[in-house]
Amino acid sequence: MKLETKLSWILFLIFITIGAIFFVTGFSALTLLNIPLGSNGWVTYGLFPLLLIGILILIGLVIDRQIRKPLFFFIRWIDQLSLGVFQMPDTIKTVPLNKMRFRLFLELKSKLDGLTYQLNAAEKERNDLEETRKNWTSGVTHDLKTPLSYIKGYAAMLRSEHQWSEEERKEFAKIIEEKSLYMEQLIDDLSVVYEFDKMQIPLNSRTINLVAFLEHVLEDLRQYPMANDYPIHLNVKDEGDHFLSFDQTLLKRALENFIMNAIYHNPRETTITVSIETIEGSTLIEIKDDGIGMDARTIQQLFHQYYRGTTTDRPHLGSGLGMSIAKQFIEKQGGQIKVESEPNRGTKITILFPQ
Repeated sequence: MKLETKLSWILFLIFITIGAIFFVTGFSALTLLNIPLGSNGWVTYGLFPLLLIGILILIGLVIDRQIRKPLFFFIRWIDQLSLGVFQMPDTIKTVPLNKMRFRLFLELKSKLDGLTYQLNAAEKERNDLEETRKNWTSGVTHDLKTPLSYIKGYAAMLRSEHQWSEEERKEFAKIIEEKSLYMEQLIDDLSVVYEFDKMQIPLNSRTINLVAFLEHVLEDLRQYPMANDYPIHLNVKDEGDHFLSFDQTLLKRALENFIMNAIYHNPRETTITVSIETIEGSTLIEIKDDGIGMDARTIQQLFHQYYRGTTTDRPHLGSGLGMSIAKQFIEKQGGQIKVESEPNRGTKITILFPQ
């Protein structure tokens, strides 16, 4: 039996019980007052139940309008929410919403309004995330297949009977190495995401010279074949050494992801400058490029785990995990990160390690 039906029966039984009590009480009152059941007595006794019925009807109408219908409305609303329909009912048993009286249930209505809004927002976010995840999965599959096809193709060419020159062999080997490194980075990103989800990444901090560390990181990046056409500079704004306590592996990986993102998404000859300075005892690392920049929407989505960036003519745009991972690496070490960019005016990523 539905809750609305149960409630209706309960109210009906309450009215019947009250009516019976008043009826019996009225009969007893006549007896106690020694009112004889003559013609006048029967009239009095007949008017009493009529008056009682009128009062009960009036009470019933008030209860129906102020309590029963609003309760049915809220029951229908909650029932819709449980079925995944995140909106307020328009009517309840053909009674329009504007005819409802919620004076006694204003707080409950306000709470259900808020819950409905939150559920709608969560559903929209879930759908957007699911769509993004599908696109990301398709993209990652493509990202793995594309370099793999290069590797298979050039390996087959090297195994063929054709007599390749030494220069051609080196070029083939260089392409195979570049594609292998890309696949390795993508697989590492997927592994790191899993470890972060499981909270299994330890923090191994040591105090070392940040300038020497960055020189080593940038020198390694310059060895990447895809970085050959991108000038990468280090700018130390303060004289002397900069000592900082950090996890070398995590910070190196974060900086590599930031710089490689600038390489992936900008045309050749884009200059990338990494700067260090001390501000009121805090260490500031700035990664700046003079490339194509980003619009406000791209900046907002930049650190979302499955966001892959805007479409360009580059063959690989990354997995969409690198920037999210880099941000998590920085924050895990107590750092803060900020991105500033405008279309055609380059991008600046600021990393601050408070004192």
